[in-house]
Amino acid sequence: MSATPVATDPLEVWVDKLRNQDMPIFSATLAAIGEVAENDASPTSALGRIILRDAGMTARVLRMANSVFFHGEGSRINTISRAIVLLGFDTVRNIAISVALIDAFLAGGVRDRVSAEMARCFHAAVHAKHAATVRGDASPEEVFIATLLSRIGELAFWCFSGEAGQQLDRALRKPAAVPEKVESEVLGFRLRSLTQLLAREWTLPGLVANACVDTARSDSREALVIASYRLASAAEAGWQSEKAREAVRDYAKLLRQDVAAVAPVVAAHAREAACLAGFYGCEEAAARIPVPARPDEEDETGAPDILADPDPALQFDISRRMVALIAAHSASGAVLDLALEGAGRSLGADRAVLALVTANRSQLTARATHGRGAQQLMRHFNFLLAGAARDALTELVDHGRVIDVEASHVPAPGLPSITRLRSALGQRHQVLVPINAHGHVVGLLYIDRAAVRPAMRPGTTEALATFAQLAGIALEASSRKA
Repeated sequence: MSATPVATDPLEVWVDKLRNQDMPIFSATLAAIGEVAENDASPTSALGRIILRDAGMTARVLRMANSVFFHGEGSRINTISRAIVLLGFDTVRNIAISVALIDAFLAGGVRDRVSAEMARCFHAAVHAKHAATVRGDASPEEVFIATLLSRIGELAFWCFSGEAGQQLDRALRKPAAVPEKVESEVLGFRLRSLTQLLAREWTLPGLVANACVDTARSDSREALVIASYRLASAAEAGWQSEKAREAVRDYAKLLRQDVAAVAPVVAAHAREAACLAGFYGCEEAAARIPVPARPDEEDETGAPDILADPDPALQFDISRRMVALIAAHSASGAVLDLALEGAGRSLGADRAVLALVTANRSQLTARATHGRGAQQLMRHFNFLLAGAARDALTELVDHGRVIDVEASHVPAPGLPSITRLRSALGQRHQVLVPINAHGHVVGLLYIDRAAVRPAMRPGTTEALATFAQLAGIALEASSRKA
């Protein structure tokens, strides 16, 4: 009986370690998805069965499938089979792969390196998809996924490297360290080589491995991935840095467009990347994506952006979808996500927050945010309740009061204070409505508009209250089911 050969090459040792010790279940899932993808005779239902084995993956895939990024503004996708029909087999397969990878990498390891690398990948992926669209690529979504996965070797290493990772991290922090040279000296291989082997091991799209080359033809898909990643990396020095300016010029050249036309698009895509990373559940990565300041954020007295008007049709559609999810006994999280979507997209607000009261009722904390500055808003929307003096927030939580204060509002003596709201969130038109379940307030929906904008229209509070009411019904149903 022959013994199983033991890998001795440092690179093969790492692939073997990830395969057998650190990520065996994950590797098996990817292998199963890859086998279905490579077998033309496999029915699309086979892919659905693989995804449905994992309830978490199913929910995440459906959430991404319904995002504007993949699905636009079409009707709601409620099943994996429907997603495959509407988006195509390859798109759903690639979403499943990316969700599985991100879940595996969120575990940590050298946390700072993981979140920084993931931020670059999300940032680069949005730029790459845009470049592919402009260049007339047949599948921009495939370019997006390939860019998102273009550093899987780096991410896998930093997640599961242990002492070797700490050693490499220390070496990379030395002045004038050249990453790939240091990697070869410390590990005996470059991390991009690990990406290439893992891409083949896990049967990822061929573009993932092909984009690891040093150079690529300017008209190739690989060039889109490489240029977009360079742009994302350069932006970390600041969008006004020479390094970033040069990267934008190179990106514009790749698109065959003027820099003046490309610059605002690049800025918008950086913001979109931060939102998308948060949508995938990668909040730390989202916060690290360098987002250029908006003109109105730099100068509140300047001319504001054009703000979308309230959309009654969208309000009705989101409410209808929430009711359908409640009737189908869906997870309350899906209904809460829709409540925030309705608050943020259909009422003409700048920003929206879904916040929940902690189990011990000592704090009110943001669960999710929507709109400009979403990551900063997530950090700032955190209020102590236990022992706090009576104010508008304690009145809302203790007595279910609605708060609707315009930017110019000054509370009369004796009325609840809004000082904490204004200190944390600025002087804006602010509307907060409670979410009630089992007879007490369990959370709230918040929306606002900047002071330089017109006040929100009559009826806004009532529409927001509808979303809050449906969210409360979902939470009650969920607790009964548990």
